[in-house]
Amino acid sequence: MARGRVPFNAIAAFGAPPGFGAPEADFNAAILREQYRSLARLGPYVHGIVIVAALAFFGAAPTGSLLTGMLLPTALIAVSVFRLSSWFKARAGVELEALDRVRRKVRAASVLGPTLTFAFALATAIATWQGGVVEFALALLAVWVVATVCAMCLNRIAREANLIVIAATAFLIIAFVARGSELTLGLAPLVAIAACFIIRMLDEHFRMFAEIVRSRFIIAEQQRVAEAAREAAMTIALTDDLTGLPNRRCFQSLLADRIAAATETGESFALGLIDLDGFKPINDVHGHPVGDEILKQVADRLANAMDTRGSAVRMGGDEFAILCDGIGGRNEAMALGEQIHSIFAAPFVVQSRSISLTCACGFALFPSSAIEPSELVRQADAALYRAKAGEPGGAAVFDASVGRTGSGVFFEDACGANAEPEGAGAIVDFATRTEALTRLARRSA
Repeated sequence: MARGRVPFNAIAAFGAPPGFGAPEADFNAAILREQYRSLARLGPYVHGIVIVAALAFFGAAPTGSLLTGMLLPTALIAVSVFRLSSWFKARAGVELEALDRVRRKVRAASVLGPTLTFAFALATAIATWQGGVVEFALALLAVWVVATVCAMCLNRIAREANLIVIAATAFLIIAFVARGSELTLGLAPLVAIAACFIIRMLDEHFRMFAEIVRSRFIIAEQQRVAEAAREAAMTIALTDDLTGLPNRRCFQSLLADRIAAATETGESFALGLIDLDGFKPINDVHGHPVGDEILKQVADRLANAMDTRGSAVRMGGDEFAILCDGIGGRNEAMALGEQIHSIFAAPFVVQSRSISLTCACGFALFPSSAIEPSELVRQADAALYRAKAGEPGGAAVFDASVGRTGSGVFFEDACGANAEPEGAGAIVDFATRTEALTRLARRSA
């Protein structure tokens, strides 16, 4: 049956809206699949009709020859039973069939339909040729009605349905003319006219079917394009356009998802905020293009460092964030800080310039530091301020587990190779943070 060779632009002539611009091959594939679904639904009924008709023919002509009285009806019944069972099986996996297999099955059905019709009509004509004219005419008309009913069931496959009607009608007219009686000669043109109307009706049914499929196809294509545009817009909204890393907006979602997953599995992770030391002079001295290139290289190094371990995010400006799995204690966090510092060991090469940078890192741990996203960010931010208060290349971990009552919390510091450590166990309260900010402002000035 039809292989979907319905021109996409031709369907527009049936009254549908102008073409959506989708490839014709995709539309033909959609038509083919709809035809296959129709065959899977109606194929068993068609073959059921053939089986009933063959049994009726077998009962009506028990004294026919071995060929017409036994072999042909038995063959028709056997083929129809096999096809009926195969279409019942096809129903279960109709949506999973590969397109090539669908095309082969539809093509096989397109050959089998007219063949069965011709064989049935031939067997009936041979079996009733020696009988009376009325018996002969009624038998062939019965075959023609059966073929027409089957064609109507297959109206979504217009060409093959038409072939079934044509095969039955052409043989019936030849047989009627060959019989030469007044009755059969009068019935021949009437059957031909009726066949023309039926073929025209089948074509109209197919036009409506094609319009419906085309409308569904266009709607589905529009939905696909809209969904792709929505996903692209979402990607743009959640991605930093300079570095390609997730941005601050996406960070909120990543942190919430990471907390939810860690709460369910009981695993720990570290939130780290990273700020580049002395980045502003690079923009002032070398220009923003150089600064942008350095930010891209920093992003690449952080992303590689977090590969399979977590996520790297650009929060804005020269500030980044990381979410690293499997970090549950201060020592592990400080080791992570050393790893982050190590990726800044190699200078950044931009336009033949070699530029060295360090960074300050502030860490907060889940769940030992906090379990709420906003609190975890606040603690990591406080740790970053602590790290930036010292010499360049510092790192600090917010440690709530060592804290004592009151507003004080504890940090453990690790400074860069050229900096002097400030020691561990220092209590950081509001006054200490204010002092740290003051020192930072002076150093920046």
